[in-house]
Amino acid sequence: MKITFLLYDAYGTDGTVRATANLAGALADRHDVEIVSCHRTADRMRLTPAPGVKVRTLVDLRPASRHHPGRIAGQRARDTVCPHDTVHHGPTPPSALGEERLARFLQDTDADVVIATRPYLTCFLAEHGRPDQLRIGQEHAGRDLHPEALRDDLDRAVSLLDAYVSVSAADARAHRRALHSAPTRLTSIPACSPAPRTEPSSGQSRTVVTAGRLTAPERYDRLVDAFAKVVAVHPDWTLRIYGRGPERGRLRRRIHELGLHDHVLLMGPRTPMDPEWAKGAIAVVPSGAEPSGLPLVEAMGCGVPVVSTDCGHAPREIVTHGEDGLLVPAEGAVEDALADALCRLIENDAERRRMAAAARRTAVCFRPRHIAAQYQALFTDLRPELGSRSRGSLPRGGRPAARAGLPPWRRALERVGLAGLGSPVEVGCRVLADGSIAFHADRPALTPDTWNLVLRPRDAAAGDAVRLRLEQRTEGDGRGLRAVLDKASWSLAEGHWDVYVQHVNGSRSRPVLAGPVETARLLDPAARRPSDAGCTPWIPYPARDGALALRTWRRPAHAEVTSVAVGDTAIELTGSLHGRIARAHHYRFRARLQGHQDRAFDAPCHVDPYGDFHIVIPLTTAAEHHPGTAARWDLRLSAYGGPELRLGMLTGDLADRRDITAFPAAHRSTPEGRLTVQLCLTPDHDLALTTREAVLSPRS
Repeated sequence: MKITFLLYDAYGTDGTVRATANLAGALADRHDVEIVSCHRTADRMRLTPAPGVKVRTLVDLRPASRHHPGRIAGQRARDTVCPHDTVHHGPTPPSALGEERLARFLQDTDADVVIATRPYLTCFLAEHGRPDQLRIGQEHAGRDLHPEALRDDLDRAVSLLDAYVSVSAADARAHRRALHSAPTRLTSIPACSPAPRTEPSSGQSRTVVTAGRLTAPERYDRLVDAFAKVVAVHPDWTLRIYGRGPERGRLRRRIHELGLHDHVLLMGPRTPMDPEWAKGAIAVVPSGAEPSGLPLVEAMGCGVPVVSTDCGHAPREIVTHGEDGLLVPAEGAVEDALADALCRLIENDAERRRMAAAARRTAVCFRPRHIAAQYQALFTDLRPELGSRSRGSLPRGGRPAARAGLPPWRRALERVGLAGLGSPVEVGCRVLADGSIAFHADRPALTPDTWNLVLRPRDAAAGDAVRLRLEQRTEGDGRGLRAVLDKASWSLAEGHWDVYVQHVNGSRSRPVLAGPVETARLLDPAARRPSDAGCTPWIPYPARDGALALRTWRRPAHAEVTSVAVGDTAIELTGSLHGRIARAHHYRFRARLQGHQDRAFDAPCHVDPYGDFHIVIPLTTAAEHHPGTAARWDLRLSAYGGPELRLGMLTGDLADRRDITAFPAAHRSTPEGRLTVQLCLTPDHDLALTTREAVLSPRS
C-alpha cells in the first residue's frame, strides 16, 4: 500500500508536523510512505524523516528560490478553496503555482491513501482527489476552535471524503453531531509520540517546563501570573517556556512587571523537545484549548508529571487526575488553580515521583506503532482490499532513505575547513554527573576503532584539536559507538568548538549533525556550586546549521551572578565567587566605561567569608557618571593586590543566553530628561551595564 501525507510546510516544527512525521515513520515499516509538502521554506527538515519515508516538495520558497513570495507578486491564488483557513494570512499564502501543482499531483499520484493534515488541504483533497483513492482528512485543531465560516468550508469538504479523523474522541463526537447524515466515517485516533531518545527526568531539578506556540489561546500569560504565586512560596524554582510566536513581547513585559526575570525564562523553540522536557520536574499546559495533547504525551514520555487545564478534549482523555498528573479548571480563577497544583507537586516529592512513573506508563499507549495499527485498521475497514497491499517490513538494518535537504552540513564543513569531504553522521551527547561529555552515534555508518571524534576550536589561537577514539558501546544493547570527553583529563580553552569525525589515518572526514543533546545534569544544583577549580563549564549545543558544537569557559577565578533585583533606586546583584584564588582576597565593585580605562565608578559591595557577594548599584551613582551619550560599562570585582573578576552568568545549560536572560530597565530622572539604566550580557556571558538618556519633549 502507498500512503501519502499532505503537509502545508513540512519544514516547520509545529505539532501537526511532529505528529505526521511520527505516524509516517511507523507506517513505513509496512508500507510505502511519502510526505508531500506544499512548500519548502528551509534547507532541511528540522524533523529528520524516518527511514523509508520519502519527502517531496511542490514549491520551493527558500529566499534564493525564483518562487519566493517576493519574486512572485500577484501570483496569489484566486477563487481558492477554503478561503477562511489562516494559511491565507500567513507568511506563505497559497499561490496559483502551488495550487496548480497540488491539483496535478492529486490527479497523477499512484497513492492508495491520501491523508490531508489541515483544513485547507482537507478541502483541496475533497475537491481534487480521485474517487479511487482512500481520501482521509485529519483534524488537529478541534471543531469548536474554528470560526463559523471555516467550519462551513470543512463540513462541505468532509462530506465528500471517505474518513475524517480527530485526535480526540470528544471532537469526533462534535463532528458526528454536526454531520450526522454525512456518509463519511467520523472517528478519532490520538496523535502519536515516539519513545524519547533521552534519559528520563530525574525529577530532581527545580524546573517547571512548558512548550507550544506563543499565541493568545495558549494562555501563557495566566501561567506567568500563576508562577508569581509559586515563586512567592518557592523562590528556588524556575519556569521555562519553550516556543515562538506573536505573544513573546507581551509575555516578556509581564515577566518584567512582576519581577520574575530570574524565575521565568522564554527559551525560544527547540527541536527535538525531549531533552528539554527531561530537564523538568513538572510539566504544565495552561492552554484554553489543547485539542491534540501532544505536548502532554511528550512530557509524560520523558517521565514528567503534568499539570494541565481541563480544557475540553485531549487533556481529560490523556491525563488521569491524581495518577499521572493534575487537571485544573479551565475557567474561573485559573491562575490560583495552576499555582495550587504546581505547589502541591513541588511540596510532595513522593507524589511527584509516583506520578512521574505513572506518566511514563501512560505515554506508552501513544507510541507510533499503536497509533499506526489503528490507522491500518481504519484503512482495511474502509477498503478491505487494501489489507493485502503491504510490502512487508523494512529491515531496521536496511538502507535508510536519503535525508531531506542537507546543504547546512556543507556550511559546517566549510566552517571547520573541510569543504567537500564526506557525508554527515548524526552524533548525540549527554553531559555526565561530573561535567564530562559522552558522545554517542546510535546508528553509525562508521566502523568501530577506525574513526576519531574531533573537536576543533573556532579560534585557531585557542590550541590544538582534541581527538577521541570512537569505540564500541558496551552498555545497553551494545550497538553504536561512544567516546567520552573526560573532565579530569582535558582542559579546554574558552570559546566555541566544532565537532566532526575523522578517520584515524586522517584520510577522510565527515561533519557531525547534532542528535539529542542532553544537558539536564548541568541544572543540578551541585553542578553550579562554587569549587576550588574555578568555573569551567562545558556546554554542548546544536548550531544554527544543525551541526554539533561545544561552548566552553575556563576561569580559574570568577564571580558568578545568581540573581538580579531591579528597584526604583538601585540594581542589586547577588552571587558567589568560584575558585580558591578568588576567595583569598577582599574586593570592591567597579564599573568601568568601555574604551576609557580611566573612567569608572565604585558601588557598595559585600563579600562574606564563604565567597557569597552582594552588590548595590545606586541609580544616582550611575547617573552622576553617565558620560552624556549612550554608554556601556564593564562590571568587575577588583581585589587589592589580587585578581580582577568580570561579573558573569556562565553556569547552567545555556550556550548562548543573551536572548533568554533579559533584565528590566531602571529609570532615573535627570535635568536633561530621563536616564535608562539596564543590565545586559555580552557574547561571553559577562554582565555589562548600559546607560542612555531619553530627552523629554516640552509637553512631557
